[in-house]
Amino acid sequence: MIKQSKGRIAVGLSGGVDSTFCSLLLRDEGYEVIGVTLLMQPAKDLHAQQACGGSDSVSVAAAAAAQLGIKHVVRDCRVPFEREVIRPCWETFASGGTPNPCIRCNPRVKFAGLLDAAREEGCTLIATGHYARLLPDAQHHPRIYRGTDPNKDQSYFLYGLSEELRRMLRFPLGGMTKPEVRARAQAFGLVNASRAESQDVCFADSGEHVAEFLRKKYDGKTIPGVIVDESGKVLGKHDGIHQYTIGQRRGLGVATGERAKIVSIDATTGTIVISSRPDAVMGSACTADDFVWQCDPPLVGTSLMTQVRYRQKPVSATLEQQASGHVSVRFAEPVFGITPGQSLVLYDGDCLLGGGIIEAVPAI
Repeated sequence: MIKQSKGRIAVGLSGGVDSTFCSLLLRDEGYEVIGVTLLMQPAKDLHAQQACGGSDSVSVAAAAAAQLGIKHVVRDCRVPFEREVIRPCWETFASGGTPNPCIRCNPRVKFAGLLDAAREEGCTLIATGHYARLLPDAQHHPRIYRGTDPNKDQSYFLYGLSEELRRMLRFPLGGMTKPEVRARAQAFGLVNASRAESQDVCFADSGEHVAEFLRKKYDGKTIPGVIVDESGKVLGKHDGIHQYTIGQRRGLGVATGERAKIVSIDATTGTIVISSRPDAVMGSACTADDFVWQCDPPLVGTSLMTQVRYRQKPVSATLEQQASGHVSVRFAEPVFGITPGQSLVLYDGDCLLGGGIIEAVPAI
């Protein structure tokens, strides 16, 4: 008896074990799976070839698709990746901020490219191997929730996805842990079951500071200046603010005799302030712009859970302002390393409410 197909679904097939196992699960559930690999890296050097979206990933994804017996298509996204991710990252570094490339890449390149490929292939659904969950709310709107595995939850990176896209989207791994996925992939004998995960920024050589890599790429101007303590005493000089970030302890180029860290970066004067005070890099509030809500915004005064970095422990905060893509929150306890260019992401329990780019960090 021939099993009836549940329909055609496009799966983002990166070449990693997560996306491959995601494809396996959906295939075995009865979907006609189309593996879609996005080519995002120029074939200029070894690192670009081996990075996410590089030529090596395309080759591994093709081998995985062949093993699963599914169609494999490659979509060239190098131009939008350059325009929407790489160049804006340099602009953020040049202004003294610290960008999060994945935050920009997901809605503008990865999911946009996957959706375009899905339409071309006649797919009504799309899926990825992200560790997040999709559940309907009381009005049947699809809402993103944290993945079951707290060590792999990737909901932080997904606040930019539109409701239209979420209605088509599936996250088969959201209720699983990474060790479980790896073990089941190995038991099945997937060709990439033991493939290591990438830990570096995908578009820069791991042996060089990503900001300096981008400066050279775009022949960017540096903003040199001085490194001072909190009293204004000059401790040394630096070659450019793009190579530094809030909370940084190593590589400051000055000796203070104490464990000092960067407190602030002034893009106008090039002045970097450092401090050895334990609470110097702790913030009590922050504001974010370009804020994207995945639901009706809560009322000012509402208590929410917040994250200002991916691996940071969620902290309770009160919504103080909300208007025209601008959000301000005040934390229930001081938060470390609130950094312009990173994202403020808000949750109601495990439910993702929205996120935006951190612009200002009021003093504690």
